[in-house]
Amino acid sequence: MVSIRYILVISFLIADPSDVYDDFYFGGWPVNSNKDDIVGANLTPDCEKSQKESLCECSSDQDCRSGKCFSSPRVGKYCLQGDGTVFPRFILQDQFREEVDLYDFAGQGKLIIIDLSTSWCQPCRDLSDWLANDDLSITENRNWKKEYNIIKDLVLNNEIYFINIMLQDSYRDPASVETLEDWYQRYPSENIPVLADADGTILNWLRPTGYPTVILLNDKMEVVQFSIRGWHEAFNYISKLDWKNKSKL
Repeated sequence: MVSIRYILVISFLIADPSDVYDDFYFGGWPVNSNKDDIVGANLTPDCEKSQKESLCECSSDQDCRSGKCFSSPRVGKYCLQGDGTVFPRFILQDQFREEVDLYDFAGQGKLIIIDLSTSWCQPCRDLSDWLANDDLSITENRNWKKEYNIIKDLVLNNEIYFINIMLQDSYRDPASVETLEDWYQRYPSENIPVLADADGTILNWLRPTGYPTVILLNDKMEVVQFSIRGWHEAFNYISKLDWKNKSKL
């Protein structure tokens, strides 16, 4: 079988260079011609409103639009992002050193898994090893459920998108393109983009308290299941859907 990446390389060679990057990504990721119509959440919140936006200081759940006031020993109390929040428009470098617009994954009729990982996190490595190499170490994790096994088939069959965003390298420094290349070499998957949060913008906006942190979006880039730690909310949601009757999804 001819791989999609081989086809893309041939297309790249015969195409007008000025049009190439508007038409496709080398990694084969989708392109959304209507992405400019999406209005994402502000990275700098307006904290003067009566019901405060995410990241604003709070004293109780009632202060927050999301209804979730979270207390962190490191940064104090602040409002969490809520379900329905439109994910901001992040443009990040992938494992092929290409700038990838997350909004290109919108409008494709598929759920989008955002996996926040670090190189030093063992469960992060186990999850990617399971998806790429069929290693079963992740199934021995005490937080794993057999119902989650469907997720691998959905990712490999392109029924959902799985986006791996690397926040830190093995030294806990911000992830670089070298971090991505090493990760992709260890856990190669044609269906999974590996992106770097090189400037820490995503880390600051989402503020995960552990890794991996998995967030689920719909094809409008709206948060369906938000989390600051673990895969439970997103994977539980996905595993309970009726995938045999996609018209109900």
